[in-house]
Order: sequence, then structure tokens, then C-alpha cells
Amino acid sequence: MTLYKNALKPSLTATAVLFISACQAVSLPSLPNFSAQPVPGPEMPPAQLPSFSVGDSFIYSNGWYETIVGIDGEALNMINKSKRKISNFRNFTLPTPYIEGKDKEFLKSSNVPTNTLWPLRVGNTSKFSTQGRSISKATGQETSYIQRWSCAVEGTERITIRAGEFDTYRVKCQRFTKTGRWWQNRTWNYAPMLGTYVLRRDYHKTNGVKIRELTAIRPSLQDVPKNVRSGIIYAWQSALENKVNNDISSWTDKVTGTSVQVEPLATTRADNGEFCRTYKQYLTRKGMTRIYSGIACRKDKMKWYTPRKSNR
Repeated sequence: MTLYKNALKPSLTATAVLFISACQAVSLPSLPNFSAQPVPGPEMPPAQLPSFSVGDSFIYSNGWYETIVGIDGEALNMINKSKRKISNFRNFTLPTPYIEGKDKEFLKSSNVPTNTLWPLRVGNTSKFSTQGRSISKATGQETSYIQRWSCAVEGTERITIRAGEFDTYRVKCQRFTKTGRWWQNRTWNYAPMLGTYVLRRDYHKTNGVKIRELTAIRPSLQDVPKNVRSGIIYAWQSALENKVNNDISSWTDKVTGTSVQVEPLATTRADNGEFCRTYKQYLTRKGMTRIYSGIACRKDKMKWYTPRKSNR
């Protein structure tokens, strides 16, 4: 497995550039507070490790976004909001093995298999330690540290967020120092339907509370012909522009067999007056179907875009 540190070129792919230019800031309307009244979720079958495609992009309501630019085994090499490199595992519950910061690089290695906790089942637990290093870009000076983690699949929850309503597994990890002092809680809500977490909540001893809530997943289209890419985008725009809620719009390319179905789910109005709609997008390529959910806002006729940030 090759991580970003050794494998990834520093420039953005064309897909990432197009994606970032399509994102805009908008103030979204308020939705029910997901943390106020957690709703117990249904019993769900064990969830397998998620699969991803190069070019998939993940946008969050705090303004953060990440685009996958390379996959090597269990490692996902990505470009983030700051146009810096980051590596994650498909198993998002493990500490991030590589982050390029403004002044430092951060590397971590954990002493457990990369599939620990998976398949997700309520009651699964894992304990492990992580060896970390930070390296100054200016001086090369290194600082080493050890973290200890205790993780558990606590239950299932049905939550409503920016991108819609989802049945999720709730996974919680607690971080301790090497001497056993508590330092951090991190909780994810993982939606098997999407193959990604839709909500991440952090409570840190020194940094307080931080929330990362999914706004949309945008699919990679870099491996399809230009005319197919145009057809997929047009189908998405047309459904949001013309279809009533829960009415599905479909489009299929007869040559490649690629098809897309877009289902608008709910319509709201942003603080700036723009109309916004949640949706599900079912994209079938090479015989495999994936679901991409999100919220999109209308700038003008047939001009819907993914908002990059809300001010909730």
C-alpha cells in the first residue's frame, strides 16, 4: 500500500478543478437539529467496507471538501479544501495516516489491521495504539507521540442532515494519551446506502466541538466519454429543474449502457432566496449501481449547483 507521501503528484486532476469551480457558498435553510432528539434506527445487516472511485468528491456544510485523486489498496489519496494532500483509509475510523498541513506534515501508523471493526455490527469493539510524527516543512524537525484508541459500534440511528434522511450505524472512538488520560471523542454516523459517513462529531479536550455534516457526494465522471458525461449532468439538472418531489427522471446511454436516475426528495428555500432541493442520484456504470445523495441550489434556469458552505 502506497500512501500519499510517496505516490501522489501535487497537482489537481482536471476533475477536481472542474468540481471545485462548480461549488459556491450559500446560506442554507435550517433543518431539524440532528443532535437534539436522536431517533433509534432499525436493525440493519452487517455493513461491509465501502468502495470508492477516483474523482468522487465529498462536500460538507462546514465548507470542507475532499476529492479522491488516487486509490492504492486500502489507501485513498485525496486533495482537500486547502489544495493539500491527505491520505485516508477506506476504514475511516482509523487515524488519518498522512496529512499535509500548512507548516508541517503529519504521519500516523496504527497497530491493527485496516479492516478493524468491519463488517460493522452493533457491539463490535476495537482497541489499538497509534504512533504519530509531525515534521516541520521549514526545519525538518520531528516530534513523536503515541495515541491510544478505544472504539465501538454503539447502535443505529436515523438522522436528518443537509443531504437528506439516512439510516446509519453510530461508531464512537475515544482517544487517550499513552498514560491513559482522555483526550478526544469522535463519533461517525455511517450510511450503508451511500457507503460513506454522513456526519462526524468531534469533542476535543483543547479544541472543543467540531461537526462535519454531509452536503453532497458528487460522482466521478472522468472515466466516461464526454457525451455520456454531458448526458448525466443534463439529467441531474433537468430533474432538479422540472420534476416534482419523488418523481424520478431517467437517462441511458445505449452505447455504453451507462444510466442515471435522479429523484428530487424535498424543496426548501435558502436565506438568500435561492431554492434548494435534496435528491438521490442512482448511477449505473459497468453493471454496478451506486447512490449519490445531496442538496443542490438553483442559481438560474437549469443552473443547479452544490453549495459548499452553510452558516448554521
